[in-house]
Amino acid sequence: MEIEVKAPAGGPTGEITIVEWKKKEGDNVQKGDVLATGNAVKISTEIKAPASGTLKKILVKGGSKVKSGTTIALIEG
Repeated sequence: MEIEVKAPAGGPTGEITIVEWKKKEGDNVQKGDVLATGNAVKISTEIKAPASGTLKKILVKGGSKVKSGTTIALIEG
């Protein structure tokens, strides 16, 4: 089963920049593990795994800006 990892709320602009991925494709992750860090207007955030499994695919590269709610990665559970 694939679980979508969504970009969190991005402050007043509704956008967040994915700063850095802490995990790479193929890594096993546990629910709550930090997958990536992101920045919105004056706010830094950690993007955590919504479920345990294998980080199957990173869909948004570090440095990219996305709207809140965008699917940024897939976890195979």
